[in-house]
Amino acid sequence: MRINHNIQALNAYRNLAANQLSVSKNLERLSSGLRINRAADDAAGLAISEKMRSQIRGLQMAERNALDAISMIQTAEGALNEVHSILQRMRELAVQAANDTLEASDRAAIQAEIDQLTKEIDRIADTTQFNQKILFSGSPKGKAFAQANSSKVSYVGNGTWEGIVTATPTEPAKVVLDFSKNLGMLNQDTIDGQTFTINGKTYQIDAKNNGLTNTGHIAVNVTWIANPANDNDAVTNINNLLTALKNAIVANDSTFSSTSTITNAADNGSNTDGTITNGRLTLITAKNMSPTEASMINVSSSFTNTQLKYLDPVNLTSEVTTLKAKDQALASESFTLTFAEPPKNGDVLKIDNLTITFSDSTASSYVGSGGQGTATINVNGKTLFEVLDEIKQVLGDAQADNVHQPVRALTAFSVVGSSLVLSTDRTDDGGTFGSANGLEIQIVDSDFEANKGKELKLEMQIGANESETLGFDLSVMDAASLGLARKADHTTLLSVGVNAEAGIDVSTSAEVARAAITVIDEAIRKVSEERGKLGALQNRLEHTINNLKTAHENLTSAESRIRDTDMAMEMAEFTKNNILTQAAQAMLAQSNQLPQGILQLLKS
Repeated sequence: MRINHNIQALNAYRNLAANQLSVSKNLERLSSGLRINRAADDAAGLAISEKMRSQIRGLQMAERNALDAISMIQTAEGALNEVHSILQRMRELAVQAANDTLEASDRAAIQAEIDQLTKEIDRIADTTQFNQKILFSGSPKGKAFAQANSSKVSYVGNGTWEGIVTATPTEPAKVVLDFSKNLGMLNQDTIDGQTFTINGKTYQIDAKNNGLTNTGHIAVNVTWIANPANDNDAVTNINNLLTALKNAIVANDSTFSSTSTITNAADNGSNTDGTITNGRLTLITAKNMSPTEASMINVSSSFTNTQLKYLDPVNLTSEVTTLKAKDQALASESFTLTFAEPPKNGDVLKIDNLTITFSDSTASSYVGSGGQGTATINVNGKTLFEVLDEIKQVLGDAQADNVHQPVRALTAFSVVGSSLVLSTDRTDDGGTFGSANGLEIQIVDSDFEANKGKELKLEMQIGANESETLGFDLSVMDAASLGLARKADHTTLLSVGVNAEAGIDVSTSAEVARAAITVIDEAIRKVSEERGKLGALQNRLEHTINNLKTAHENLTSAESRIRDTDMAMEMAEFTKNNILTQAAQAMLAQSNQLPQGILQLLKS
């Protein structure tokens, strides 16, 4: 017997420690519900389980992806349902217009509705979105690098947006009627019946007070010296006519204001020297007008230009045939160019007569020549904000160029965030792009033509792994792609783009309306085909979701068998280990008593 080492106690202690460790693991598994709580529990099982978990979570997300795809398809199909309704109405109208019981005015009314319905198809194509993804206007790459928030700038084809931005006129239009002595010296028989034609209305002088021979004319009742003999008589006649004519015009044409002014004729010299100061009537419009509005108001008379002249109110030496308005407003018009991305090599931005070309190789520069300005901005490796700073610098250089003045219509500019804010005080003179008074804006996106009108291609991740995708495309469904978009003349076909100015012609004749029926039928077929494709995709995705759910369920079951605790078996194991622990504790107590037997030997 040995006293220094109690081997039995050590043995009991070792078994107790092992049993306690087993009980601890049993409790951990029972409390967590997991058989594998750490890699040491089952290294191989953990690796297999984690791979299964990645598949399970991938399948869950794929199921959500498929549901999102169905939601997007339902959104798209809902929009096309409305397009179908529009097309059916258009076909109904075309059939109505094809009937020869209608007059031209009836077909014009039908055409007006066709035009609006066509534009609504474009609006649906351009605004139907799912999570901000536009569905029916083609590839998003077909957008310009910058967009103007002015309706005056629109798409004109070939990847180009352009327009003329003008300010709202803040002054009325005017014309000066200049009456010379020759008119004032006409006798009563000659002046009676003479006419003025102003803004489409004819004013006839009634100097004898015996009424007008033409009842469609407006009477200008004037007191006239029958046989004027000197300068005073001419002045009197002119001044009487100025007052009578102004009163007649203001009373019969609301276009003109009562603030129209009279400058009376005067004789500042001898009564017989044959020289007087001409009398003038300045007609002023009641509302503010731009030059293009003023140009619609014509003025003429039956007098010779040695008797009466119509003069430009700013340049009184220039004779005119229409009213004149100032080409500059008192208040400026502001609008913004919002940049969606930095311009690319080959993109162009034209502001007034300044053309900015963007390059990835040529150094930045500005040159003025012959009233024009050209600039190059190097965009290689630059952020949008750096490019905007350079555009701002170029505009500053162009404004400072007092010799060529390429941006005369540009009154102010600034950069705010990703936008370029421009202002102009020029009013509309009716000029076309390239020769207008207003601020001309042109945006040329160099790669737009390569992408516009393409179908929107989509890839849906409908599985847990890289290659498990479903690809499909959404066709362009704007009016041009359906063959319905026309320019304002109703005959020029627009082939692509959300840019319909009018709808298909149904107003010219019954034959034209009948031809439109066939075109609309083809548009209905295209929309039906697209809706059928979307419906088939939705049905496929519903089966995909069912399959994903089944795979998810089966894989989860397999992962559970590896990772989860069998609670019944673990409880039985816990009970066993708990009893063994208690027994080990008892045996440890007994083994600790064994050395006391040595004392009996020592007593003897």
